[in-house]
Amino acid sequence: MTKHVIVIASGETERRALPHLTAGLRAEGISVDDVRIPPGNKALDAKMAERLVKAAWYEKIADPPAKFIVLVDADGRVPQEVLRPFRDELPGRLGPNVQATVLFAFAQWHLEAWYFADAAALRSYLGKALGSVDTATPDEIQKPKLHLKNLLEERVYTAVVSEEIAKTINAQTAAGRSPSFRGFLAAVRNGSAAAPQK
Repeated sequence: MTKHVIVIASGETERRALPHLTAGLRAEGISVDDVRIPPGNKALDAKMAERLVKAAWYEKIADPPAKFIVLVDADGRVPQEVLRPFRDELPGRLGPNVQATVLFAFAQWHLEAWYFADAAALRSYLGKALGSVDTATPDEIQKPKLHLKNLLEERVYTAVVSEEIAKTINAQTAAGRSPSFRGFLAAVRNGSAAAPQK
């Protein structure tokens, strides 16, 4: 039986990319085919996460998800500090009617760092070298989204382009180099805590 996991994330890039980055988990009976994001480019905070979780829960109450994962961008800050308001506020906001596990994960900067974790795939997609970044430690690449935009040159980076890249990434390779991606996959798989703070 497939365990369905719903991810709550910040934007369209994540909504389009995460099902591809987690596609390998289907062999383990885990499906991440539903990523919910704030409407109208609103920010993802604990109140918005509450709205998204409740909407998804009541929409799927006949066949509820195995769990929810709230994925936040740490933007280079200490991940545990960024996650604290979600961890402190969200469980109390959901109340007793939402009977699903809610776990938390983070991308150290942005999801784009996970693309650099599979340097060979990203190089192949771009058709060029990746510049002066250390792909052995992708979570330490500052502003990976901006770096990726610069590598694309005149091609505009959109959620569709992000999805194209995500389709080429080998999740096992990326998880081997990115502790935050590994932590996200662990949360999706079995509820392990997100990667430790830096």
